[in-house]
Amino acid sequence: MSRGLSLIALLLLAAVSFGLYQLSYEVQRLEEELIEMNRALSQERETIGVLQAEWSYLSRPEYLQDKALRLLGMRPATAKDIVAIEALPWRQDRGPDRGQPMAAAPAAQPAQPAAASAASPVVPSMQVAAKPEAVPSAAAPAVNFDAEVAAVLGAMQRPANDKRRAQ
Repeated sequence: MSRGLSLIALLLLAAVSFGLYQLSYEVQRLEEELIEMNRALSQERETIGVLQAEWSYLSRPEYLQDKALRLLGMRPATAKDIVAIEALPWRQDRGPDRGQPMAAAPAAQPAQPAAASAASPVVPSMQVAAKPEAVPSAAAPAVNFDAEVAAVLGAMQRPANDKRRAQ
């Protein structure tokens, strides 16, 4: 009987040893996976930082003003652009009481002189021109913003891909 008990104990010891062996390798694999995920997370955080810096650079007021002037035909507001709120036409779908549709929009009143409308609300500093001036194509070539963004993102991803290949 003692021989049978020794054999069972030996088999049980072998099974537990094999289980611990498998468990240790599983823990090592999970640790390596965790290290890789932490590395990927830090790389994504770095990419987010670069993108935030790029966004800050591209959303500078002087950059946006230049783009608005060249590409959209926008111009700064002048004294002639400042009018009383009553001079603005009503929306077509709502009447003066803002509840009933209008049959026809009233004609806009002529603009008041700048001195008379000093208390009037101010038009934003950048406004679309009523009739944009023709911009010669040689002076301001058309810019494809999608291509610019793709080029910037491609340039940012090249160093990251080089780092991954080196590892």
